[in-house]
Amino acid sequence: MISFAEARALALAHAAPLGTEEVTLAQLLGRHLAEPIVASFDMPLFDNSAMDGYGVKTADVAETTEERPARLTLQGVVRAGDAVTPELAAGSAVKLLTGAMIPPGVEAVVMSEFTEEREGAVLVTSPVKPGENIRCKGEEYHEGDIALPAGARATPPVIGLLATFGYASARVHGRPRVAVLVTGSELVSPGEPREEFQIYDSNSAALDSALAALGITGRTVTRVSDETAPLRAALAEALGSADVVLAAGGVSVGEYDLVKDVCAELGVETRFWQVKMKPAKPVYFGTHAQGEREQLVFGLPGNPVAVLVAFHEFVKPALLKMMGAAEVGPMLVPAIVYAKLKKKRGRREFVRGLAWAEEGRLCVKATKGQGSHMLGGMAAANCLIHLPPEAEVVAEGERVEIEFISWEQ
Repeated sequence: MISFAEARALALAHAAPLGTEEVTLAQLLGRHLAEPIVASFDMPLFDNSAMDGYGVKTADVAETTEERPARLTLQGVVRAGDAVTPELAAGSAVKLLTGAMIPPGVEAVVMSEFTEEREGAVLVTSPVKPGENIRCKGEEYHEGDIALPAGARATPPVIGLLATFGYASARVHGRPRVAVLVTGSELVSPGEPREEFQIYDSNSAALDSALAALGITGRTVTRVSDETAPLRAALAEALGSADVVLAAGGVSVGEYDLVKDVCAELGVETRFWQVKMKPAKPVYFGTHAQGEREQLVFGLPGNPVAVLVAFHEFVKPALLKMMGAAEVGPMLVPAIVYAKLKKKRGRREFVRGLAWAEEGRLCVKATKGQGSHMLGGMAAANCLIHLPPEAEVVAEGERVEIEFISWEQ
């Protein structure tokens, strides 16, 4: 067995970003930028009003009060999108709507709340400082600045920023094709009749939805019995079409745990098998040469919680790296244990947990049902509590590290 950190590093070392493609903004959500986005011009483009108000010269309103308002001649109105107006004269004001270009001579903008229009004039009841309520040209970005780094995930604000700079498309990394093989002669599909010795297949649906949450559209899911010939055929077909193969079940030490041996027969090189962790100790990882690239093969333990923990900790980071993500986690944050936790020494344990904020600190407790077959505890969890190999007892009130569960990134 190797440590969790070693196993994770090995999987990521063999996960290389895929090629790139140009996609439109409408296709960009969830993808990862393959190259930095450069500010194509200053942002803001020009000095503009931060709110509805009146452009003034500060000296004209320096002594104004509510009791003694300054009376200024209204010189005109500028809306967002209007061309620039003539220079502001002393003793005058220009009405400016939010986003309007600042006319020459305007030194500050007085909020509408401190003004009153009356018979072609504006009464101003509050002084302003130079530059007040003005958004200055280039205060956020200068032309040529890196607005977004390579690897950034395209979220709605990221896409909005691209549009702000006039980009109609962006170059992103490709998405891997993933083949899922779920082993188990005892499995039947949900909705089908079930014999008393059979169970419904949850791993197919869970893994397919986990891949969908990452935006992976090129995916197949196949169920195969615990027999060498059909497993070999299914794995060979998967290796013929996919960048990543996930086999759920069949990776432990039982008589019908055939995945490792069949992978070896098909030329898959074992990189690790068995990790000092709980759940998912028998997790397997191998690579298969395909031209200049390597296909990744993950063998996940069959218990449903072990499947999802192994996916979250090994498969998801590798897929994200292949899709060009700059960060693949895990991000660990400290939390206070709400109730005592116990474990055996020697393996890193991933306790399904529920974290919440209380009195300015983050608290966490284990969910009910910690067996690797108990999906209810996983379904109720919003985090994984990372208990290090050397830990045996974590007392109430002690600090632990937790990783919030995210199926998207």
